[in-house]
Amino acid sequence: MSPVVPRSSPCWAARLVVFAALLLSAIGLPAEAATNTEATQKAIHFLSADVANWTTSQNCIACHRQGAAVFGLSSAKANGYNMAQPTTNGRTIQGNLDFLAGRIKADQRPGGNWLHEGSIYPNEKTSWASFGLAGFDQYMSTQYSSALVMAANWAVGIQQASGRWPEDHVSFPVDYGSVPLTARFIVTLAQAKQRVDPAKAAAYQAAIDKAAAYLRANVGNNDTSGAGDGMPYTFQKSWAIVGLKAAGPGAGNVNTNTITGLANQLAAMPPVGGKGWGNLPSDASNDFATGIGVYAMCLAGLEPASNARLFNAIEWLKSRQAADGSWGSGTATPDIPTTFASLGLACFGDFNVEVSVVGEDTKMFPIYEPAAQETTYTFRVKNHGYQADTYTLGAAGGLPGWTATLSRPTVFLASGAETTVTLTVRAPANLGPSLLSEVTVTAASGGAVGVSASARIRTYTPPPPPVTGRATTTTLLTPAANATVTIGQPALLSARVVDALGTTVTGPLKGVVTFFVAGVAIGADDDADGNGVFSLPWNLSTDTWTVTGAQDYRAVYSGVTLPTPPNLLGSTASQTLVINAYPYTPPEIIIGNQPAFLRETTLSVWGFVKPATNGAVITYAAFIVNGGTPVVVNPEASGGLVFTPVELVEGPNIIQLTGRDSLGGITTKQINLTVDRVPPVITIQSPVQGQVAGTSLVEVTSLIDEQTPTRVQTQWVNTTLLEFGTGTVTHPVSMPNFGEQGILVRATDAAGNVTEAVVHVFVDAGTPTVTTDPADGATFGPRANHTLPYVIRVSSMSATTVKLGNQMFQLPRGGGEIQTSVPLASGVNTLTIDVTNEAGRSARATRTVRYDTQAPTATLLAPTPGGTVGGVITLSARVTDALSTIKNVAFSRDGSGIRAGTLQSNGTWTAELDTRELLDGTHTVDVWMTDAVDNFVIQSFSFTVKNNP
Repeated sequence: MSPVVPRSSPCWAARLVVFAALLLSAIGLPAEAATNTEATQKAIHFLSADVANWTTSQNCIACHRQGAAVFGLSSAKANGYNMAQPTTNGRTIQGNLDFLAGRIKADQRPGGNWLHEGSIYPNEKTSWASFGLAGFDQYMSTQYSSALVMAANWAVGIQQASGRWPEDHVSFPVDYGSVPLTARFIVTLAQAKQRVDPAKAAAYQAAIDKAAAYLRANVGNNDTSGAGDGMPYTFQKSWAIVGLKAAGPGAGNVNTNTITGLANQLAAMPPVGGKGWGNLPSDASNDFATGIGVYAMCLAGLEPASNARLFNAIEWLKSRQAADGSWGSGTATPDIPTTFASLGLACFGDFNVEVSVVGEDTKMFPIYEPAAQETTYTFRVKNHGYQADTYTLGAAGGLPGWTATLSRPTVFLASGAETTVTLTVRAPANLGPSLLSEVTVTAASGGAVGVSASARIRTYTPPPPPVTGRATTTTLLTPAANATVTIGQPALLSARVVDALGTTVTGPLKGVVTFFVAGVAIGADDDADGNGVFSLPWNLSTDTWTVTGAQDYRAVYSGVTLPTPPNLLGSTASQTLVINAYPYTPPEIIIGNQPAFLRETTLSVWGFVKPATNGAVITYAAFIVNGGTPVVVNPEASGGLVFTPVELVEGPNIIQLTGRDSLGGITTKQINLTVDRVPPVITIQSPVQGQVAGTSLVEVTSLIDEQTPTRVQTQWVNTTLLEFGTGTVTHPVSMPNFGEQGILVRATDAAGNVTEAVVHVFVDAGTPTVTTDPADGATFGPRANHTLPYVIRVSSMSATTVKLGNQMFQLPRGGGEIQTSVPLASGVNTLTIDVTNEAGRSARATRTVRYDTQAPTATLLAPTPGGTVGGVITLSARVTDALSTIKNVAFSRDGSGIRAGTLQSNGTWTAELDTRELLDGTHTVDVWMTDAVDNFVIQSFSFTVKNNP
């Protein structure tokens, strides 16, 4: 399949895919047709139970199965998959994930690493375990952030000067080469960097930069050894992309450029033995190499709608999934291929968002400025999912008296689209030194609860946090370890910092403590009141905070550069904080069923907004279309019915219904609609118009260009659903009749727009038949110029080419007659007639023509030539002809007295002669002969008559 160029340019056209349920209701998707979302849900269902069961039965300590699965399952959670689905071992998917992450944490050694039984393979085991915790910390929960930091500290301590971490357990292909292991440690450090003070974060970044340089340096290294530095294998190239993506763009985008080059290498490899990737470019495709390849290409920013290699790999991968949801059929460990297949497919799932800082993420305010100061940061928000989505944007963190304001509170993005928002940070006048204000910007999906992404910026006053000086210890005061806080209720975050001499650090001008909960910068304090306690009131508002459960609660002291040494170094305190959900049931929201796809741009939308807690009343309800101005509605008192007309735009639309009750509970529901007024475009690639088919079964290939799922029907019988709207469909069509016939291709998109295209073909499944005049075996005598008029008759449904010797003739459809002539040579002439019709079917006719130019030959049997006879005798002769039959024979004597010969049963010709009529002496017997083609000759024989003594 070649890349398809969409007929229109909106970015929503490139990647629109819908839920299976929407497809079923809209256009009748067959139950067996798996979308990326369906395949991934089946995969994580299998994976979570299988790895959990294996961990229990084998008592595995930090095996690669656990780390890979925890990363993959956490990533699936962040992409909106159903983690509450029960599995075969009695736990939900979420329950299995929590079990596995907890087991990894429990098996960690005091030094921060993990070991296999027998205290071996620390590098390999720690790389996988910390990789899993990094995913869990980023996508799932921060409750194991401290364990992640311990692992990062251990990893930094053993990194080699080259920047690599060497592989110490060679097992092909999962633990093969130092490139994959190094990539996993980069992922670990990149996530752990978010959880430590600035000085340690800088040390982590230095390690990441060294490791990224190592990966870049070995892109062309073809070393195939198990502990070497090469990346000849496709899975090693993919791991390099994973590591470099986590490392960040690098100076001058050096990492990004390398990622692009590696992704292009993968895309350029021709598929072998399947449409995925093999371990080597020349190897047959396999599930593991293909799964991690798809994941890597997703991280590299490639899209299946515009990259045929990636599209075909995804479809091939889905076709390989077993009924139980796994990949790697026949292998001893299906968990690894299943993990990376699900990672790859989930990366191209329905809901996915990316948030990143464009340009500088750290800026400085000068100190003691007499006026307030302001700076801006640019954040890029990209919808990496297949569904259009509305994202709620929030900014959290900062110092007291500082403000952080986003340019807009929500953004609406079509699939694949991106936009930028501006964060304005304002600080009061007369800023003191060594202040550090961190702000986290989060984009939360409206279409899938829990799908979000964030990025962080830092604004500081000089001097920056020191990297040398006196150590400090930070201690969290409130809430206490394992304390609980409840959404909707306020809490006080506080910490104390003590230096190595036991002196309490008292502000202001002694640095800043920033408080983080679940990885989000809640805010900071510089102890302006000088009481030695850094504190921050925290209001867990129901409309800005949704994370619950056990989370990491962290206080990060940034350190301070003092006029009189020594400086005070940064330090971190961390403990678990349990966040309880909002204690009341928020409003009940129902949005009326609407078609997923429609043609109209005006819609009457309706729903219900009702309080769900006794005593609560609805105080606010509104419809929001595509993130625009809320349309406030008043619920009916009896049942909470709300309705209003709304205007939609062509392409994807999102309608949200939000309601707030008097207890502060907020609920928002949304539906996705696509307005599609453009019918599909059909290009029938084969057969071409007027093509002749030589069989009654015709393969019809149609190229469809459309933005919504499209049902393609050929000749009313064969039907295929194109999930992406655009694609190529091939249908076999049985043609019941011969001759010119039309084939109808009908494309119906999900909005009901219909396009029909017809291609006419000429069906001739038969073989030409040939007759001639004269017929086969005819005999002819001498002709003028030795030329014979010849007629060839051809019967054929399609037009034919006729070849006779060096003569060529064309006959129209239906056949016809050719009148020509052929030269003859004496004897048997063989004529070969070749007839080929438009469909390529051929017939050969072989004919013979006897050309007789020679007269017959006689052998006189009686009288014997030269012999003597008398009286009444019987003349007898045998007459033969090489090519013809004998037409007649006559006898005469001495050239007169002709008498007809009589053919006898023995093949001789006879006549009676009375020799007494002749004088004794020598006479002749003349045999008059004519053959069937009138060759005539007289042949004379001498004999003697003696009648008188």
